[in-house]
Amino acid sequence: MKVVLVPGWHENSDHMRTFIDGRHGIDGLAAYGFDCTIFPGGHDSLRPRIDRFAQFLDGLKLREPDAFPVATIGYSAGGLVNRGFLRAYPERASEIAATIQIAAPNCGLISNYIANLMRLMWIPHQVINDLDVASPFLTWLNETSGTWIPTDNPKKKRWKLSRRPWLFPEGHRTLAIAGRLAKEESDGVILLDSATLEHQLPEVIIADSMANHLNLGAVFDIVAFLGRGFRANDKVWHREVEIIARFLRGETVT
Repeated sequence: MKVVLVPGWHENSDHMRTFIDGRHGIDGLAAYGFDCTIFPGGHDSLRPRIDRFAQFLDGLKLREPDAFPVATIGYSAGGLVNRGFLRAYPERASEIAATIQIAAPNCGLISNYIANLMRLMWIPHQVINDLDVASPFLTWLNETSGTWIPTDNPKKKRWKLSRRPWLFPEGHRTLAIAGRLAKEESDGVILLDSATLEHQLPEVIIADSMANHLNLGAVFDIVAFLGRGFRANDKVWHREVEIIARFLRGETVT
């Protein structure tokens, strides 16, 4: 099966090669027999990026028509791109055999809580706007917005969708992989409720002290290291490769 990997924002496309080639003697998807390619990253906002992804698939289909339908893997904001493709182009759903998301902010981020960190990471302002829980983009993607719910912390509220969101085309094979750090309901960046669309998607949650958002790609980032202590290592990413391989083979994953 052909697999297309979609990187997140501020993510060097080559970093996704860890999932393909493996490293330090640990297998990636290629060793499981999957033929992989990477959708190039960029600095465009999400809706234009979805259209560019559609054009990328057009080119791939011209070069390799027998590769379709393909599976797609979206990391972080890349998960909004591969899911958003099916929302924007429902007539092309037959081109996608399965959609996998890793740490995708499907319900967005409460951007004012982490805006300073995102700016330190040189993430453009329009990107922060797209990822905000109440953004027009996420309202379009989910076919609903949400409301603020009080929490035990008076300084912070929780965002809850107003109704059941649009998920995927009926019958489409999908899997959401989320990380959970110790004593947190998030991977340090993305809340579990956001990564799993309030637990309405088929999901696998990796609970590990190293399951931080950026480490899912085993990528070192100095800002994330200084800000949250996120480290790159080989403790988590290969577990996702195994989950993805089993899912694409039609095996049960937990």
